[in-house]
Amino acid sequence: MRGKLAALVCALCLGLALCPSPCRPEEVTFDLGAAIRYAVEHNPSLRISEKGIDAGRHGVEAAKAGRFPKVDIGSGISTYRYPHPLTPIVFRSTTNPATLVSEFLNLPDFVSTIYEADASFSLPLYQGGRITGNIRIADTQKALAQDNYRSSRQDLVHNVTSVYHKILQLQRLLAANEAAVVQIESHRRDVEYSLQAGAVPRVDLLKTDVDLERARENLLLVKNNLASAFELLRNLMGMEDGLVTINVVAPQPSGEAYPSEEDGIRAALKKRPDYLAVSKKIAIAEDRVKVARGRRLPDVYAFGQYLRDIGNGTSLKEDWSLGLRMTVPVFDGGLIRADVERERTELEKARLEERALRLAIYREVRDARITIANAVERIKVAQAAVKSARETVRVQRLRFQTGAGTTTEVLDANTTMLRCESDYYQALYDREIALAGLRKSVGEDPAGASGG
Repeated sequence: MRGKLAALVCALCLGLALCPSPCRPEEVTFDLGAAIRYAVEHNPSLRISEKGIDAGRHGVEAAKAGRFPKVDIGSGISTYRYPHPLTPIVFRSTTNPATLVSEFLNLPDFVSTIYEADASFSLPLYQGGRITGNIRIADTQKALAQDNYRSSRQDLVHNVTSVYHKILQLQRLLAANEAAVVQIESHRRDVEYSLQAGAVPRVDLLKTDVDLERARENLLLVKNNLASAFELLRNLMGMEDGLVTINVVAPQPSGEAYPSEEDGIRAALKKRPDYLAVSKKIAIAEDRVKVARGRRLPDVYAFGQYLRDIGNGTSLKEDWSLGLRMTVPVFDGGLIRADVERERTELEKARLEERALRLAIYREVRDARITIANAVERIKVAQAAVKSARETVRVQRLRFQTGAGTTTEVLDANTTMLRCESDYYQALYDREIALAGLRKSVGEDPAGASGG
């Protein structure tokens, strides 16, 4: 019996080991371009911005509908205290006395309850240019929504690029901190051997333990920051499955040429979607001023109505009317004037917004170029510093092992090496993000963002 039970348990364990677990996290590897394409497709905020284009398209349709006649069909029932005629009473003049009585006796039916059905239409003929102005505004608003979508997309691409490179920086920093912990642990063993031999005081071991705990704490901090960066990347990409593990692939260092300051500013003023958007805001504000002024002009429209009435026990009666009407605003308490002044104020605000953005573009392009140059120089200095620091660590460990050095010198050398490596990885990250920022500031996607 025990043998059968043991066999059953072994078979169950083997089955569980062979069958894939539904809770086992899935791993997905992205390079920068793939991460950007996934984010452009799944980020909900970008999808919301895209819906603005659809809304703008419907706005154009609504504005163009103002050119067409408006046709309504209605019906109703009315009850009166006194009987009313189904059709208007018409008096016809006649000079024939023989037909005079018959003319007056030919009256419509009078009823207390009237059922009616009617069809009416109105067609605008002239409205002071307001219809065409509203169509231009709707067209520009749709184009503005497209620029806003492109601007949101570029912000998303830049954010994904920034977080992606931050993850790469933290991964390298994690490896450096892990190596630092291993170095200090190895040094601690050397200190223990020297302590047992009576070559060093116990305070050296305590010093090493303090530095080891500090290194482990820094390692944990980097791990937490890396996990937070991955979570931010997942959020930007619109990835809801928390069981999916994201892996990233380090791209080759950017060796791309970037435009000069003059070319960059010129390109930004032609291609940046936010600058194009503010230019369209100015055009919309100008059209709104014209539309507001157009309210001072007369409205001319044609109208017509076809009416059918019937009462209880009476025959169906018909009536119709056609007409042309013009209305001219004479006095409205200053409403039109206030609307015109308000739209003029909005126009001035849009022009000031364009000037402020143009100045910001100048600053962003210059700052990005300065940051790139600064990062390139820091990379060169940091490379030399890392090489020197690693050699210093090797020399100090040898000196300690031969009894010529101290624990403090070894620990200080390890700390210096870790700081130099951190500076180097930070400089690499700053260069990549500055390059991406320069591309964004001139209206282009960062390198690797060709998808979407």
